[in-house]
Amino acid sequence: MVYLTRLTMKHFFLSIVLLLIISIAHSQAITSLNFSHWYNPKNEVDLRLYLVRGQNNVAIHYELKTTLTASSGYTISWEKRDSYNTREGANVTDQDSILLTEANRKTGSIKFDLPAKPWILLAKVTHTESQRSWYYFKLIESIYPVTGWIENSSGVVMEHYLTRGKSYTVKNIDSKPLFISYYETVFPQPYPPFTDKGGQVEKFLFHDSVFQIASGNSFIPQQKGLYLFQQDTTAADGFTVTVVNETYPKFNSIDDLTGPLIFITTPEEYKQILTVKGDKPTFDKIILDITRDKDRAKNLMRSYFQRVELANKYFGSFKEGWKTDRGMIYTIFGVPDELGKNAGNEVWTYKTSGARFTFVKSGSVYDPENFVLLRDKRFTEAWFSTIDLWRKSRF
Repeated sequence: MVYLTRLTMKHFFLSIVLLLIISIAHSQAITSLNFSHWYNPKNEVDLRLYLVRGQNNVAIHYELKTTLTASSGYTISWEKRDSYNTREGANVTDQDSILLTEANRKTGSIKFDLPAKPWILLAKVTHTESQRSWYYFKLIESIYPVTGWIENSSGVVMEHYLTRGKSYTVKNIDSKPLFISYYETVFPQPYPPFTDKGGQVEKFLFHDSVFQIASGNSFIPQQKGLYLFQQDTTAADGFTVTVVNETYPKFNSIDDLTGPLIFITTPEEYKQILTVKGDKPTFDKIILDITRDKDRAKNLMRSYFQRVELANKYFGSFKEGWKTDRGMIYTIFGVPDELGKNAGNEVWTYKTSGARFTFVKSGSVYDPENFVLLRDKRFTEAWFSTIDLWRKSRF
């Protein structure tokens, strides 16, 4: 009897400890959370949020995917936070219970009135069996410049790119016609993190052409480049997409592979690569001269362009993902060990190299979610030592 009482008390205290742990984890401030799972392709779940501002409300379209092969149960709880330092918030809608389909994908949307002041929508995705959770959020503000979206046969397109020649539907929350400005601009690659040259967002670009389309009509882009959709071409709001080849975000052709190699080649090697013009044997020889081993050359190209593909996927906007500051750091250093976020920046920490990169939000109508790296000479050693690992195919 005494043994049973002690056992019962032991279970009672264990339950209390477990509840305290769950309570502490649930009441964390956004600034204390690690968001590295946002950019980790091996993470179990991926939740994308697409915000659209209308005249009187804000719509959040979402898409939840999982890497699990079998159907799994998840819940999404939606919570309002007044600030990034607030530890607790209020539920803003009923908890969404989801049984993912065989395609391991679930989409939906929720709406809120335009806020008098900004607040944060925090989404918590929980696996019903393991009780493991992941957090995602979006700032809800009345001045958010995105005022429409594009759909395909699967629903709202969450990516910032469209495939040339494919059919899409253009939609506007107010059902008004849209002007489309087309830019043939080719954007340059970013400068390394140790330079004193930054990469501010282009505030104004000169378009090459303008045409109009009605909301709900089909759109079949024929030319690669940047497309800006607006109700009013004099306003600082709208939304953009980049039209790309069918293989994107992957790079397969020699011409596509050339650009990203600027990060891991010497100026002389890169000049040689630029003269290749699609000649694969010559291209292969240059890469082989860098690694000095055929197997290392294969490993380098495979691993490096897997990173480039992910950079395009996660950070592509008005330009290819690898050309953004975050895309550059991601390509070279990979998924950060720790990723902190607040109102105006992201901080990426890499334990192995000891590097800590800060990206400051610097958005525009072309990309309200663009972030610019705070460059510093102290990144020189970490950059070149990591580049050396790539060249030796030891990364």
